[in-house]
Amino acid sequence: MAFQVDKNGNISLVQGDSGQLVIDGISTDKNYTVYFAVQDKNRKPVGDEIYVSSNNYASVVFYITGDFTDLLTVGKNENCAVYYYGIKICDSESDLEDTLILGENDIGSINTITVYPKKVEGI
Repeated sequence: MAFQVDKNGNISLVQGDSGQLVIDGISTDKNYTVYFAVQDKNRKPVGDEIYVSSNNYASVVFYITGDFTDLLTVGKNENCAVYYYGIKICDSESDLEDTLILGENDIGSINTITVYPKKVEGI
């Protein structure tokens, strides 16, 4: 399993690994566009936002590539690095934009991505 997600939606992964992130609990009343974005500790975006259509399903899957997680760097003298991510559902017809709260969190909580250094290069 390339990504580990805890009950609060916090992710742990190894830099350069690919994986899937499943987001549940999306309303099925519309075909929403669901966005995934990552920020560093200074709130600077890392990479481009990734988006998928819900197709009126309650769950979506984000396929996160190794090229994307390679952007999540870990300093040479660090055991890991912490990044932050958010999920937003949008509907252009109604101008709806709703940031999802993942896991057992409240509105002020921050979902983290803990990144461990790459262990092997691979393909």
